[in-house]
Amino acid sequence: MDVNAMAIRVWLLPSLLVPLTVLALSSGVAAQCQVGIAAPPTEPERPNHHPIGRSLPLAADFRQPDGCTDAFWFFDDDRDGKPDRAETRVFGPDRQVICASCHDAMPPADSAVATQTYLRRDPATLCLTCHAL
Repeated sequence: MDVNAMAIRVWLLPSLLVPLTVLALSSGVAAQCQVGIAAPPTEPERPNHHPIGRSLPLAADFRQPDGCTDAFWFFDDDRDGKPDRAETRVFGPDRQVICASCHDAMPPADSAVATQTYLRRDPATLCLTCHAL
């Protein structure tokens, strides 16, 4: 191997490692969590509802979950390490958004709107759980 080829390889190494490191760190607790249970089946999407059956993107404009169980990922807003009823969830190894991500049969009573629509939290803050606007 000549010196020029060696220099090119050494020069390329950091440019490959940096994107891989960023990708690994951007996935939140993905490296520490193993969610092995598949997401439950979803119903067809409805007008005026958030899309369901889609994976949470690994992109800068999306927050990533902070914790997991063997069945789902969750956004640990109170930092207690446990999924609480008011905390948004995504399901399955591919972190799908489903109805139960935002809705709960027994929502916390933090707002009348959340209680009437079975949302995990007030609609004014629910979107900002996943979307980094």
